[in-house]
Amino acid sequence: MKVLTALPVTALLLVAACAPGERTASDTLLQFVEAVQEQEMDRLYCMSAGAAEAPELGGDESERRVGFGKWAASQYDSYIAGRNAGHVELEGHGIVEAKLFSLGKGAFYSIGEVRRVDPDTLEVEMAVRFGYSSIDLSRLSPGTTFYLCGLPLGMVHAIRVPDFPQEVTVEVLESVTLRWTLVRRPASGFCHAGWAVAAVEPLRDSAASETISWRF
Repeated sequence: MKVLTALPVTALLLVAACAPGERTASDTLLQFVEAVQEQEMDRLYCMSAGAAEAPELGGDESERRVGFGKWAASQYDSYIAGRNAGHVELEGHGIVEAKLFSLGKGAFYSIGEVRRVDPDTLEVEMAVRFGYSSIDLSRLSPGTTFYLCGLPLGMVHAIRVPDFPQEVTVEVLESVTLRWTLVRRPASGFCHAGWAVAAVEPLRDSAASETISWRF
């Protein structure tokens, strides 16, 4: 079976680079999303809040980097297992969410409101649009499977291109807003000072769906 894991839609980051908080938020999230999609464990270690100081990951920073790598790998495994089962549990740490919603790898997203909670904390709203109706099916051969987000949030539809002509209709996620919490990260022996992702949650009331039909 052929599997299409990235939707053939160009990712777009729209940034109104005005206030310093907006620039910080857009730069941090762009780097985090890139690190997730490229599975750059060292960059994720530095951009995940608390990882450099977490004693449960190891006694020194070298051990913590190894421990973080194992934890991050489990997040990727959780995403794949959930995707294949038809429902992904939203972990709230960022890796699963970036993979599920194809951030930087298919979905269109833009940075909206940025709130400075305190000097070391930002809350950032990210609007995500999926554009599933724009998927070009002409290049997909029979047996190819592609994955689409649905509702309730976390649901995944696996669409397999059939061997014989038929129509497939499915309700898919059209848009959703994600709220990210970013915190200022102190320098460590391995990481420069900067900003890191502390949490992310989808705003469930913001989720909108659409029904799409494909004729294969």
